[in-house]
Amino acid sequence: MKYRLLLLLLFVSLSSFQPLENNVYICGPTGAKKYHYKENCRGLTACRHEITKVTIKQAQAYGLTLCGWED
Repeated sequence: MKYRLLLLLLFVSLSSFQPLENNVYICGPTGAKKYHYKENCRGLTACRHEITKVTIKQAQAYGLTLCGWED
């Protein structure tokens, strides 16, 4: 019983895991709508500007949200 509870707690904590990486990628300095954890994310394939590395806090301050391919 104790191990089942431990496994359940481990699963819940891992399912809400977000990468420890503080940097994300956006398409260009302006006009981006989403941020991406991986530089080679499928959501960045249509980017026609330079892919820029910024912090998650900066991306969120720009009003960007996480790419749908990432979650």
